[in-house]
Amino acid sequence: MEDLENDVHTLLAARLRRLRAERGLTLDGLAERAGVSRSMISLVERGESSPTAAVLDRLASGLGVTLASLFADEARADASPVARRADQASWRGPETGYDGRKLA
Repeated sequence: MEDLENDVHTLLAARLRRLRAERGLTLDGLAERAGVSRSMISLVERGESSPTAAVLDRLASGLGVTLASLFADEARADASPVARRADQASWRGPETGYDGRKLA
């Protein structure tokens, strides 16, 4: 599960940086548009913070994209935000035995 979390942070960090750069926005510019502090955006872009859903929603709005697109795979940008069962990564929690799936 830890690897999955690291993958999500890495993906989100890279995607956020790329979207911001594509729009020609500085950290300050995105902070102003999104209503999120410059330091929080910087932490997210470095993969050092786990932003709340509210912060992610503000960032998406500031970038003019959907929340789901923040997690989109560049190679599959037009793909559905939900993966088919056969394509979903799965894991089992070592302490709990809980079976989980990554749906997107």
